[in-house]
Parts: sequence; structure tokens; C-alpha cells
Amino acid sequence: MELIKNAFIVTMNPARDVYTDGAIAVEGGKIQSVGRTSDLLPKYPDADVTDARGKAIIPGLVAGHVHLFQSLYRGIGTDRPLAVWLDECIWPLSEELGHDECYLGGLLAGAELIRGGATTFVDSHYIHKDKNCMDGLAEAATEIGIRGSLCRTSVDAEKLAPHFRETPDEAASEVSRIVERYHNSADGRIRVRVEPLNEQLASSELIRGIYEIAREHGIGMSMHLAETATRAAYIRECHGCSPLEYLSELGVLGPHLLLAHCVWIGHRDIELLRATDTRVAYNAVSNQYLADGVAPITEMLERGVCVSIGPDGAASNNNLSMFEVMKSAILMQRVNRLEMTNLNAERALEMATIDGAHAIGMASEIGSLETGKCADLVALDLETAEMTPSLGTISNIVYAASPQTVDSVMIDGKWVLRNGEFTTIDEKKMLRDTEGRVNNIVRRAGVKERMYRGTWRYIE
Repeated sequence: MELIKNAFIVTMNPARDVYTDGAIAVEGGKIQSVGRTSDLLPKYPDADVTDARGKAIIPGLVAGHVHLFQSLYRGIGTDRPLAVWLDECIWPLSEELGHDECYLGGLLAGAELIRGGATTFVDSHYIHKDKNCMDGLAEAATEIGIRGSLCRTSVDAEKLAPHFRETPDEAASEVSRIVERYHNSADGRIRVRVEPLNEQLASSELIRGIYEIAREHGIGMSMHLAETATRAAYIRECHGCSPLEYLSELGVLGPHLLLAHCVWIGHRDIELLRATDTRVAYNAVSNQYLADGVAPITEMLERGVCVSIGPDGAASNNNLSMFEVMKSAILMQRVNRLEMTNLNAERALEMATIDGAHAIGMASEIGSLETGKCADLVALDLETAEMTPSLGTISNIVYAASPQTVDSVMIDGKWVLRNGEFTTIDEKKMLRDTEGRVNNIVRRAGVKERMYRGTWRYIE
């Protein structure tokens, strides 16, 4: 047993208890007890003790929407609109994406997520020219020690190359393989979900087919929805309704479904989300970066919709820091409504932890520091310039903290990052290997000229 003592502990339990001098007992990957240091020290006299004085302990953050593989594409296609970025960068680069590339991309993204305080991710992977891409991602997540839901995503739009498209039967076959091999693998840390990518690149037949796959396997479903005004207009033109009403007509809404973005939705749509208990993943930084618009998150929260937050992909952010996402989630809503909304630091931390857990049906396992839950926690160094003075520690965590504030990360009771160093991977070697692999991808894909260099003159 390990006892972490003398910490400022943010539990996120139902009472939202905060211990200014708290302790956590961990054994067998689970939290055994949380309370005052003075109460827990005599209770566990034989425990291995870790002194966390000068540290804040928070639940591991839940990255509600991310594309692990896109970490390989960081800096390519910068400052292009979403549709252009996809056509000129994502699809050409992905012609060269296979198992080995996804494995390295998974390690790179996993390392960045962990350094940014995330212990759980919800991935979306839609590149299947090499069907073993999902295997590479699963192997990487298992190796680095992170917890995550791997969304096996499909598209069937005719505008895409045939090797990127799948029929519902093809998707079902591969999902069955991935579920059998990886769902609840790595001691339960790895889960599998399914996803029709979005309302424009997945037909109604594919959306319905993937929904049936989710029901058959008893797993969750994700989808990008109403991310851009163009996509929302496309659905209105083709089906005479909003994107969310379209999904309602297909009969796929419900608590099993996590919808990323939801920027271009209205009052009726929000009521539909509430009535069906459909969950949302809010991506404030990505929505700003791609000039997609501002999702009506404040209204969703006021109506009781479950909202998680996520960084999206590193190619459209361009980092995976959950601290940046938390801060942007608040400020974007305030400036959009020109008022200090009910979104504050406490609410942001809820969306990044317990609400993120609710969004993927895991609130009984993660998202808060409570007895019986998985020991997923992050130790933040309070003795840093950005966290000093500690007059409002919760405020500092949301508005001032950054990945450099993260000292250590425990997932499933194991320290995967300890005193700023990974215990599970050789990070420097991984970074060197990834750099070399990406340069080869860019060369083979012929997109080097699309790397961001602006208008300045480079001399080589």
C-alpha cells in the first residue's frame, strides 16, 4: 500500500470536498481512502509513504475528444480552413499511415496527454488504409500506461479514396476484431467505441449500421456533429432539418452517444440533447483555431446537458494540453456572451474530470478521488512561479497551470510519470524515432511545401 500525505487534495466527490492537508491511500490500483493526513497516517502505519507537501492532487483529467494519430501532423497545414486542411494535408499524409506510424503517434500523443494532466482519452481514428492502425494505437496506449477509449471510426463518402471508405459490413467485421482483442484489455484500461466520423462523410446507412454495431457489442458510440456551418447547411439542404434532428430521425441518440463539437445547434437541439441524455465533447481551442464558431455550451449546461471537454487533434489545436482547454472553455463562452457566465474555474474542472467520466459512462470508475475508484491522479507542483501565490489554488489550476506544472501522474495505481520523468517509456528515443518517421511520411506524401512557414524567407 502507498500513502500520499500532506497534499492539497481536490476530490471532485459529490460534496466537492477539498483537503488542504490531505492524504490518499492506494492499493491494488484502487483508492482505499481519502481524508486528512492526521486521520490516515495512524490508519495505515505500514504503508509506503510519499510526502506530497507543496503539491496539489487532482483527479486525472479526461480528454473527451482527441485524434492520437494527428500528433504526427502537428505544424502541417497550419492556418488553413478545416475542409482545405483535410483535403490538402490529412488525406494525402494518411496515404502513408500504417501500424508503425500509428504506434509512434500513439506514444507521442500519450506522452503529451499525460504531461498535460490527462489520464484518460477518447480517441477518434478514421484512417484504415492499413487495418492494423488501430492495433498500433492500442499497443502504444498499453505500453505508456494511459487509460483510453479507442473509437474505431468509419467513413463512406464517395469523395474519399476507396481505401479510406468502408461499408457497414466491413466496419462491423473490423470492430468485432478490435473489440475481441482490445476491449477491456491492459487490465481494463483500454476500451473500444465506434464512430461514424461525421454527418457529411458518413451516410445514413453507415450511421445506422454503426449504431447497431454498438448495440450488438454493448459499447459506446461517438460522432463529430455540427462542427462547421457548411456541414450544418449540408444536412438542412439534404434532409430539411438540423444535424441533431437528423440523428434523432435515425434513432441513434441516447446516453451511449458522445457528440464532438456541436457548434451549429439551436435551442430545439439543446432540448433534444437534454431529453435523450446525449453527451457532448466541447473543443474550445480547436473551434477557435479552425474558426468553426462558438458552441452554445453555457446554454447546454443551464439545461442539464452532460458536457465534457477535449483538445481535439494536435493538427488542429496544436497541442493536447487539457489546462489550455479548460481555460479556453471558460473564456470563449464569456467573450461570446459578453458576460461573466456561470462558467467558472470550478465548473471547468468538473467538465475535465467527473463530467468527462460521465460522458463516457465511467463515472463509477474514474473522474474523482473516492474510495473504490481507480487510482488515477495528477500531482501538481504548487511551488512554481505560475502557481504562486496560492491564494486561490483552484483558480490557479484552471487559469494558470500548464503541463510544466505537472510533477507526477498515477494511472491505475502506477506512477507512469514520476518527478517529471516517464517510468514506462524512453521518451527521448520515442521523440527521435517519431521525428524520423514523420519526415519520411512528409517526403513520400509530397506535402513538405504545406508545412507552416508563412511568408518569411528561410535560408538552408
